Amino acid sequence: MSSGNTTKSTRRGALLGMAGLAASSATVNMAFGAEKGPFAIKKASLLQRKPGITHEEFAKHWVEIHAPMAIGIPGIGRYTLTIINKTSPRKNMPTYDGLQVDGIAEQWFRSQADYETYLSSPKTARLRDDGATFIGRQIDFLCEEKVIIAT
Repeated sequence: MSSGNTTKSTRRGALLGMAGLAASSATVNMAFGAEKGPFAIKKASLLQRKPGITHEEFAKHWVEIHAPMAIGIPGIGRYTLTIINKTSPRKNMPTYDGLQVDGIAEQWFRSQADYETYLSSPKTARLRDDGATFIGRQIDFLCEEKVIIAT
């Protein structure tokens, strides 16, 4: 999708569906180092690209350079990327003004100890340094996942 096709309206609608997207492994396009659960901790992050970077440039860097850097970081049990291609705001609910989400990152950890190992790893610091080169805004959510439908 070219950045010219992304409107404020479609960007604002992204958060409306985020809860479902973040909670559903069915929306995952790619999994790195995927392990089978159970997982005690899930982190979902909404990502917005840096100004001056197109959505395509953001996605290419995220998939080809950034995500592979996560392989081998201690503590991560699963890491997925969801690249936003289109949003569909609900007509019967207000939208979020000015919200732009280019992707949703999800990470799962088997325990608090695994999460703390991840946080303190030098490899995590390198991952964050790279993220600063193409991610303009990020908000993280520590989540409790409830699987409703698993196929």
